[in-house]
Amino acid sequence: MFNQSSQNQKVWIWRSLLVCLALFLFAIRLTGPTDMEGYAQHRNIGYVMDTVWEGNWLAHQDIQNRVMSKPPVHTWLAGLFSLVFGVDYFAMALPSFLALLALALLVFEIGRRRLDTMAAGFAGLAFLLAPLTAKHIALIRTDALFTLTIALVAWAALRKWERGSTWTLFWAFAAIATMVKGPVGLILGAAGLLAYFWERRTDPNTPRLTGGGHLKGLALFFGIAGGWFIAAWLAWGPDLLDKMLFDELFGQATGARKDSFPGENLPKPTLYFLGRFLPFSLFTFYGLWRVCRRPESDPAKRRFERFLFCWIGGGLLMFSLAAHHRPDLLLPLWTAGALLAGREMARLAKRIGPQRMTIGTAVIASILVATTFWNYHQLTPKRAEIAQFGIEARQAAEAFATTGLNPHTLYHLDTPVTFQLYLKTFRTWSSPGEISQLIESGEPLLVAVTEASNYSELFEAEMPEEVFRWPPAGEPKREPTIRVMKFNP
Repeated sequence: MFNQSSQNQKVWIWRSLLVCLALFLFAIRLTGPTDMEGYAQHRNIGYVMDTVWEGNWLAHQDIQNRVMSKPPVHTWLAGLFSLVFGVDYFAMALPSFLALLALALLVFEIGRRRLDTMAAGFAGLAFLLAPLTAKHIALIRTDALFTLTIALVAWAALRKWERGSTWTLFWAFAAIATMVKGPVGLILGAAGLLAYFWERRTDPNTPRLTGGGHLKGLALFFGIAGGWFIAAWLAWGPDLLDKMLFDELFGQATGARKDSFPGENLPKPTLYFLGRFLPFSLFTFYGLWRVCRRPESDPAKRRFERFLFCWIGGGLLMFSLAAHHRPDLLLPLWTAGALLAGREMARLAKRIGPQRMTIGTAVIASILVATTFWNYHQLTPKRAEIAQFGIEARQAAEAFATTGLNPHTLYHLDTPVTFQLYLKTFRTWSSPGEISQLIESGEPLLVAVTEASNYSELFEAEMPEEVFRWPPAGEPKREPTIRVMKFNP
């Protein structure tokens, strides 16, 4: 009884530690200079603005008039939070934070049941403290939420394999993952099932991948994902099909619309996986080696470790063969990587002693948290440029608000998304041809532009009046330089 109470206490201590660590990392990101103009977040920000302010919940576009490139679940969640808190950085970053917090707790829970409490705790820490996790914990992108849904697909697959239940839950989670970022989630979530063929060679009595529920699950999958896609396609037409299927899905995989080809940079994903999750990825790779050379004798433990191995190996193989390479794409593999790392860290703790391991882990954790703080507060030149760009856009919006001009009447040629975010407007970019037609109509017209030199023919021919400039005249030029020109006064 006493041992059970002590064990429960340890479990709650670990859970509390993981929650506090996630909150602390999120606070570090929120209190630092915003990077909303970097890492291609402007598209997702535009989607949320279009959804909440324009009411386009079914399908949406960014401020550059480009139809959505990803399915809508991330935008829907960010939009719901924005309805509660307002359309701002905090509300739009909440889906990523909550997804990674849920993942850390899920990793701990799976590790506790499959391994032991110590290994589970180390796995949770490894998941949260990895540099790529710190980046995505407040990033307005789909990657964190996609990682959570892939983990749910994977655990449903493992559950089906071991328990012989139906496939319905697997297909339901696969539908949700597809609605976050596309059908790649189904492939990554099911990659661990390749371990079945490996395990059959060792143990012919391993549970078979049979059972019902496929028809019901497939109906659920195509009903959710396919139903939304058909409805969105009817609303947007061929532009949606071209963007989501030919440009994003097939284009990114094959490089057909880029200057690349499948397998061009074969070792990159593996090197990215090693580098972006240091130092814990070292334990992961050692764990992968142990799975091959020293497999567990217990069938359940061996199935689990081989499932994790195939999840990582299958994912790395897929990304290695694809034409599109980006380190952030590997985040879904870190769920499995953290569990293997946690197991090896617990084994090391038993060899060198829990006290030494605790001290060493605390030192490493402190260094990683301090590095995260420095990285997002004491900015590198590139990050400082991104942050300063966002600051200037906010100050420009605040200055424009004092002019008495109506921001909802502005036409935008190339202004940043954060300028409109702080103005609380969503007006998609206009082309020079569209502006010329509006000028010819003779109606008064306000046009916002950052690089007037790119439209010299338009401005020199019409001689507009400049009614707003940021930075103000006489101050050093900074990016973005935003000017508002008045035509037909």
